[in-house]
This record gives sequence, C-alpha cells and structure tokens, in this order.
Amino acid sequence: MTQKGAVILIVDDDEDIRALLKLFLEADGYVVKSAANGLDAWKQLQAGIQPTLILLDLMMPRMDGERFLKKLRSSRFARMTVIVLSGHGAAQKKAEELKANGCLMKPVEFDDLLNTVRRFVALRSKKDVA
Repeated sequence: MTQKGAVILIVDDDEDIRALLKLFLEADGYVVKSAANGLDAWKQLQAGIQPTLILLDLMMPRMDGERFLKKLRSSRFARMTVIVLSGHGAAQKKAEELKANGCLMKPVEFDDLLNTVRRFVALRSKKDVA
C-alpha cells in the first residue's frame, strides 16, 4: 500500500479537531474516517474498517482512549498502528504503558503530525509488502 489512499482513523470527542485533522490529512492524500469515542471506533473496526493508522485521543466519554487501546491490543486488531494524540501532560508515559506506537501532544504542529503519519504509514506499507 502506498501512502496515498492509506486509511487514517481519527478517534477524538472534539468535533472541531476531527474536522480539522480530516481536512488536513485528506489534502495530503489520505482517506480519513472518524469516531467520537472509543466505542464508536471499536464498532467501526468490528464492521470491517481497516485503518492503516489510528490517531487516538485519551480523554473521551463512553470509552476513553486508554480502554480502547487496551481492548484493541488484546484483540485480533492488536497489530494496528496507534498514535496517541493528547493534551494531557502524562500522555507520553501513558502511551508507552499502553504500547501505542507513538505520541503527539496537542496542540500538534501540522508538520509534526504529517511527518509522523507519513513515517508510520511507510513503515506499515513495508511490513505489508514483506
């Protein structure tokens, strides 16, 4: 899979953040899906969406990012690439504990976001080819 057309799932309870990230990532050639919380994201995975990468907020209602990631890592989706995207001060440590593939702090610079997404999509593409 090439970078262009890779599916990115944004999981964040802030509608404005989801819309802004969607607009920005689609402009770079990605297909973007979104979910308002971990439960919504889980339902989408169960329904067959296969994201190349998940951008995950930690603080959300219904099912927060921590519960979602724990459930994900103990399921058939365990190998999915997840980047935590959070404004919480302890997010980096929490992301490591939860075995996230990376962590970006909000507010995130768009260049940092794009560089991170591109890097992990490229890594995932190499694994898919191998």
